[in-house]
Amino acid sequence: MGTRKVCESNDLLPKATESPPKKHTASIESRYQSELKKLQRLTKDAIPDEKRSTVLPLMSNIAFLKVKLDEARRELMHESIFTEYDNGGGQSGLREHPGFSAYNKLFTTFSRGIKQLTDMMPSGSTAGDALIDYLNETRFGG
Repeated sequence: MGTRKVCESNDLLPKATESPPKKHTASIESRYQSELKKLQRLTKDAIPDEKRSTVLPLMSNIAFLKVKLDEARRELMHESIFTEYDNGGGQSGLREHPGFSAYNKLFTTFSRGIKQLTDMMPSGSTAGDALIDYLNETRFGG
């Protein structure tokens, strides 16, 4: 059984000596800033001021994860869940595509972050409902 390329793109990450393309970096940064502003807007009146400074790093991380999840979803959309392998030692077969494993880990961390935010809000909060919608938008590719 032959080997199959895991990902169609060899340029997912820049080499250590290269800097990422300017346009791509700017685009990712602007999407990150947009997601962070969206989270700040969703939680503005729902999280007390005394907790706000504690929550800002969490929101920053959630915004980062959201951008990376969206990127990963686009990259994985046309990939198979399984990929062939041949370790050269006589073992070959199918294994889970590493991208799907990474995506699941990112999504689990993202979901936990959303839960932490909603736990800081009063129960029945409309902002909490908005965060659940934000989670579902990411889950279902909205």
